[in-house]
Order: sequence, then structure tokens, then C-alpha cells
Amino acid sequence: MSDFLFDTRLERAARRYANEAIRPFDAVAIAEAAVRAARRDEESRTFNWRWPSRSAAVAASAVAIAVIVGGSLLLANRGQKDTGKPSPTVSPSASPTASATSPPVPVVTGQSATWLADQPANLSFGMPSGPARMELTISSADLTVAVDVTSGVSGVLRSSFEGFGTGEIRFTTVDAPPASEQVALDGGALAGCVPGDQGDYHSTTSADGMILTLTVISEDCTARGAVLARSWSRSLAVPGGGGTGVIDAFDPAFSVELPTGSYVVDRSADAVTVHQDFPELQFLSFKDPQGFLDPCDLSRGRYAIAPGADAFVAYFRQLAGFTVDSTEELTVDGLRAVKLVVHANGDASCPDGRLWEWQPKAETLDHAWFVLPGVTDSLYIVEHPKGTLMFEVLPAPNPLEEQVTSTIRFLDALPTSP
Repeated sequence: MSDFLFDTRLERAARRYANEAIRPFDAVAIAEAAVRAARRDEESRTFNWRWPSRSAAVAASAVAIAVIVGGSLLLANRGQKDTGKPSPTVSPSASPTASATSPPVPVVTGQSATWLADQPANLSFGMPSGPARMELTISSADLTVAVDVTSGVSGVLRSSFEGFGTGEIRFTTVDAPPASEQVALDGGALAGCVPGDQGDYHSTTSADGMILTLTVISEDCTARGAVLARSWSRSLAVPGGGGTGVIDAFDPAFSVELPTGSYVVDRSADAVTVHQDFPELQFLSFKDPQGFLDPCDLSRGRYAIAPGADAFVAYFRQLAGFTVDSTEELTVDGLRAVKLVVHANGDASCPDGRLWEWQPKAETLDHAWFVLPGVTDSLYIVEHPKGTLMFEVLPAPNPLEEQVTSTIRFLDALPTSP
């Protein structure tokens, strides 16, 4: 879980690990997974996606469980991996037997955690206020926090942090923001932070770890207080430890609960993959997927798929080299959805061995998804007012797919309370 855990929470997490028996491991399964990954690496070398070295993923399994910083515990993740589809680079899971509904368990990270909040209409950063999303990035590499805004502002209010007391955090200004990024509230400019300004905050998190609320105790910098003092939603679109959080790769944003583990993230236009290596698990999400005229030749162009689940099923029914195994009517967060199980035929043949399937409408041909002959997809296609949304849990079919997709909640605005 990417989060501050203080005193009792830290003690509870430590006790949980202390009480866990040493888990037996399946060396054969791990070896088979490594072989599959190596094959996928080889198969993907000519593809436009590039993934980090797998050695870091193996090394990550040996690192400590948590990083304690001055009384606070800041957690996130690292990892890597490749798949036959342009998917991930992932790191070892913290818990091979974790279920999708188990409480998030801390995992190591040397990277960062990100929390999200919608920018209030009366708050601006050196420019007219308007719809935007704020990202509070907490870096465990240099123990700093900073705020980025989707309107274009980056690295605002950079401050170091330390924990003290029970659930309390002290921020100290590192950089004075430029005049062009001056914080304004209700149209009035607030005095900018001066290096050395301190702000003490009380932090609380929701039971599921999704909502972080910062409350001012004392603050030298009014501008920082106006921005930080609110509830923030945990982002799953950055390396993290699974659990409950928000993915905002496209509109609409949605929340989902993933099994505890050590995940990394790959993003492109209107698509995001959150994935881990051991046990292998990937959560893929897409908006407005479009097909291809020829699964063996991308240069022939895309097959335009009309909005809705039925049109996507019809696309696969006519696509050479694929067989639709089943369709099932269901709902996801109250919206009509179709579960489509489809496989690439074992005797399907393309010059490079790959059968290209889809890519989001907003994406270029640089990023597309494919399978190898004999591989099955289990797709959840949701009819949302803002577009056709598609989700998949890999490897497919996956016993956790219904459990994960049942936790999806589409968001008109980021939550501000549990």
C-alpha cells in the first residue's frame, strides 16, 4: 500500500509479517514463469514497446518489506515485466496467496507514491482556474513531496517531509515557487512559500487505504495549506502495492481493488496496464478499442468498431484467425457489459507469429495489442456514456477476474471521503 502508516498501523503491519509462516514456494512454477517471460521478451524485441531489464524484478523479491522514515512509513513499489501482448514489466508479488479483497500489505519501493485530487474551482496556480486534477507526488528517493497539475504546472510547493508524533507530518519548503505558479484562492494571490517554511499536518487514511486526508495543525506557508489540506485519492496508475485506488488514464476515471502485490504500470493513450510478475497478474484497461483489417498486417489499417459491446463482439466474430468461445451478459458498476471469451486459433499463421487485435481509438499504430496462436482473451466490455470501456485480467482466463472487475466504480469526481 502506498501510504503513511504511523505508530499503531506500523506496529500492526510489523506484527502481520512477524506472524506469517514462511511460505513454501513452487520452484517449478517460478521457473516456468521465467521461461514464459523470456519467450515473451524474445517475441517482443521487434515491437515498439520497450521494457526494463528483468533482473531488477528478480532482485526486488529479496528487498526488505518497508522503508521507515523518521517515524513515518512511506510505501510504494517497483518491478518489471513483458508479455506476449504489449503489456508489462513486473516485480515479485509480496504475497503469492493474496486475494483481491485482502487488506493492502506494505511492499518495498524506492520510487514514489501519488495521490490525486480534483482542483477546486476557486483555486488556481498562476493561471485562470478551470477543470484540472492535482497530483501530490511523494518521493521516497529524496523524501520530498510536490504537486503537479494536469493544466501544465509541475513540481509546485516542493517540500521535504518527516513524521513526528502519531499520524503527524512536517513539511519544510525546499524551493520557492516561481511567480508564474503563484497560488491564488478566490481570485486573491497567496504569499508564496519561502525555503525553510514549515507546516505541520495531521494525516488519516481510510480503512481501505484509498483516501488520505491532511489537516493543518500549523503552517508558515498559506499557499501550501490551501493546496495540501484536503482529502486525496490514492493512484494505482503509478508503481504501487495493489489494494484500492484510482486509475485516471482516461475519462472516466475509476476505482478498483487489486490483489496485494508489487506492481508497475505501463501507460499509453487511453490505455493502462498495472502488472506484477510473481504470481503473474495484469490488470488492463482501455477506452474505445478499435480493431484491425488484417491481424497479420497493421499497415492495412484499422477496423472501425462502433460504440458498444455488441459491435466489439461482432468484430471478433469476423476477424480471421480468431474464434469467439462465449459471450455473457452482466453489469459492471450498474452498466451493461458483455464478457467476451475469444481465442486465437492454434493453426492461425502470420509471418511474424503475432495476431494483432486492437488499440484504443486515441492511439497510433506505435502501440497495439496482440496474441500468439492458441492464446485466450477474457474481456469485459462496458457500455459507458463516455465511451466503450474494456478490462481484462491476465493471464486469462483468470480466477480473480470477476473478483477484480466487480470492484470497478466509475467516478464523476474523485472521492473526498471513505
